[in-house]
Amino acid sequence: MQFQFKGRKMSRYFVVVSLAALLTISVGHAQENLDLEVIVEDVTAFPGEQNVVIPIYMKNYHDSVAGFNMWLILDRPDIMEFQIVLDTAGTLISSWEGMSANSLGGLGHDLTFFAISNNMPPYTNSIDYPQYGEIPLVKLIADVYDIPDTMTDRTVNIHVVTEPLNNFCFSDPYGFSCIGYVEGELDTTKVTITDGSLTVLVPICGDIDGSGGNPNVVDLIYFVEYLFMGGPPPPVIEMANVDGEGGINVVDLIYLVEFLFFDGPAPDCP
Repeated sequence: MQFQFKGRKMSRYFVVVSLAALLTISVGHAQENLDLEVIVEDVTAFPGEQNVVIPIYMKNYHDSVAGFNMWLILDRPDIMEFQIVLDTAGTLISSWEGMSANSLGGLGHDLTFFAISNNMPPYTNSIDYPQYGEIPLVKLIADVYDIPDTMTDRTVNIHVVTEPLNNFCFSDPYGFSCIGYVEGELDTTKVTITDGSLTVLVPICGDIDGSGGNPNVVDLIYFVEYLFMGGPPPPVIEMANVDGEGGINVVDLIYLVEFLFFDGPAPDCP
């Protein structure tokens, strides 16, 4: 029986290793076929929240990138608007020399932007390959409108426009061609683009850290750090007034402790 038990364990081990090997081969094969991936991240925010960061990631497998331009359009102009700026801190282009952003509609409901590694050739400050999307390519900044809690559809999609050619181009280090284009057409077997989104959460009383869930011990720790250790304020400060009275202080902290651990009354923000 002991021998059979070991045999079953070895069989399971063999299956797991085989699946892992197949997955590795599959991923490697996909990367062999792809030249470029561009991903706009899905993010969340609260009504009225300002300076929301929307990262864009890039994966390039076979060529360095010396410049790029993109055009993004919102499908819901009633939820948010872009700030006409690029945030490059901590990104792949933090040391690039040239960049610009503009809203063609003038209202921030679309954003077109470009960036180039060097203002003049040679383009020696290119992004080397391969990159696997671990560091943002660039970060966009958005302001969310103060939409009512009664609004049911609270997601705006952020669409990457690819046609015509001048709306989407990632240039090779020579600056002569756009990666993944063949005779002016984007080859979707070589380049994949993932649109992003922003979802506006409904504030929950006691959700101190703004995670969008019911109050828990993580909110309690966040609250302690805010009140006593110089931590960041709650994303929706009103959701920390859990006792529904006066300002936000240690009384609210005690109220939340009693709710979480001593069957106290539920948070009751004004």
